[in-house]
Amino acid sequence: MAKPLSDGIRSLLKQAVGLEDSDEAELQPDQVQLRPSRLSSADHDALAAIVGPEYCRTADRDRLLRAGGKSTIDMLRRKDPGVQDAPDAILLPDDDDAVAAILRYCSEHGIAIIPFGGGTNVVGGLNPTRGDFGAVVSLDLHRFDQLISLDEVSGQAVFGAGVTGPDAERLLGERGFSLGHFPQSFEYATIGGFAATRSSGQDSAGYGRFNDMVRGLRVITPAGTLDLGRGPESAAGPDLRQLLIGSEGTFGIITQVRLRVHRAPEAVRYEAWSFPRFRDRGRGPARGHAKCHRPHRHSALR
Repeated sequence: MAKPLSDGIRSLLKQAVGLEDSDEAELQPDQVQLRPSRLSSADHDALAAIVGPEYCRTADRDRLLRAGGKSTIDMLRRKDPGVQDAPDAILLPDDDDAVAAILRYCSEHGIAIIPFGGGTNVVGGLNPTRGDFGAVVSLDLHRFDQLISLDEVSGQAVFGAGVTGPDAERLLGERGFSLGHFPQSFEYATIGGFAATRSSGQDSAGYGRFNDMVRGLRVITPAGTLDLGRGPESAAGPDLRQLLIGSEGTFGIITQVRLRVHRAPEAVRYEAWSFPRFRDRGRGPARGHAKCHRPHRHSALR
């Protein structure tokens, strides 16, 4: 939920970059105009038969929520009173067989598919571009929301691709473990999205980037299913994981991710510094040095 800017921040923006107040109001979801869905009745019925009628959605509100990411351009577009593009339907499968059936059907009938995780993309990856396709659908993975397994001896966990960052930490924390991946998109982004974008986070200097944590992937493609994984020091040919990690969903739909996890720390130390004046930021030790300790969170390694 967006928060209004304080008077102090507004004043700073005016002085620093010359911004002025705007009278333009944020459009409510029901005020945004979308182009009508181009999905035919026959295609709608066929896809609804795969996922269930309640999980094949064409209402404008559902389409609007998957019509873009979280970039500044995406946010500004939501304030445009003109007609906007959006996916023609939203599909929410709950297992690999349904994803495979969707991919086969859409491949055979000229329908583009955009994988959707947490919707935090900032590089246009969620734009509903049809190109030469007759329609475009958003394949939402939020129903893949489980911790499938946790091997406490090897420190490896298997997640559904739709598990969000906070839910991954909660599910692991109940067993005394942590993933330790905390990018700025943490609150909304998903495990599958982390893998598909080679995500990096604030603690990556200590725990590694997300691609360092991935031990295996399940990827559904129109031609079949790929279960990818290997030993940590294998020399048996190319590592196909590296082709799929960071692929942004272009080669297939990631539905499961096997990850390296670690025991949650017993305590965490947070540190912060403040400066009495902006010009003092490079003049030695800061004032107001603060510390706090909290249990069972990620350790501060920076």
